Amino acid sequence: MPYAEDYDAAAATLDAVAQATAVLLDPARATLDSGVLIGGQLSDVVTDQLAAAATGLVQIGTELGQLAATCRERAEVCRQATAGQQAYQSSYAGYQSELGHWQDAVDARAADPGAPDPGPAPVAPPAPATAAPWVNH
Repeated sequence: MPYAEDYDAAAATLDAVAQATAVLLDPARATLDSGVLIGGQLSDVVTDQLAAAATGLVQIGTELGQLAATCRERAEVCRQATAGQQAYQSSYAGYQSELGHWQDAVDARAADPGAPDPGPAPVAPPAPATAAPWVNH
């Protein structure tokens, strides 16, 4: 499973490729603009083909941009899952410490009924929400 950094790298690559598609036809257009193909059937065919290719490349660039956005969203979800897991682990370590102190107080009270009442047991922190199956943290 990819990590946030992997999604970030994929988004950057997809963005770069999407931007590159915008200029792929520039050399062919420059050839037409140079006057090499002026008039005639060949000029019409080349112009039509370049227009069709340009339309396709615009669509490809758009889809690549959308994929990059999805990768950025997934990277953020991974980062949030990591932060949630780290916060939980920190809270749980505190809970375990409190539980140990509480258990010591319970044991002291059992050995000496005059010892202070330990009160209720500490409550474990809630576990973080389950992340999507593609999340790595």
